[in-house]
Order: sequence, then C-alpha cells, then structure tokens
Amino acid sequence: MGLKTKQVVFTFDEGSFKSLEEMTEEGQYSCMAECVKESLQITQLLSGLARKGFTELAVQRPGTRMERVIVVPRFSLLKARP
Repeated sequence: MGLKTKQVVFTFDEGSFKSLEEMTEEGQYSCMAECVKESLQITQLLSGLARKGFTELAVQRPGTRMERVIVVPRFSLLKARP
C-alpha cells in the first residue's frame, strides 16, 4: 500500500511567506512542504501537552545552561480543565 497524499494550497501574506522561505532555508528543508509538515507535527505534540496543562516551554542553551521560558498564548485555550 503506497503513501496517500493530498495536495493543499495555502495563501500567505507577504510577511508570512517570507518567514516560511527563511525557515525552509535555515532548517535546510528540501521544500516548503517539509517545513510546514514538521511545524504541524511540533504544534500537534505541543498542543497535546497543553491539553494536559503544560502551557509554557523552557529552553536551555547547553553550553551556558542559560534558560528562557516561552509562553504560547494559544496553548492556554487548550489547557486541562480542573
């Protein structure tokens, strides 16, 4: 059984398209579709965590152990209800 694919067309404003081009290049993706696909997979994973109450991301620079916390406002819409 082969991989089933669907073609989707998106319309981007100029700024969003430029961001997609930059992300595709910087991430060394083979095409914009691969960049969008991975972005969707990451968002799906993080949304699942948000539904469990995790609404902040902590990132760390390994060499210095410097840390930043990222708050994604949309995730608060998904957070677990008490």
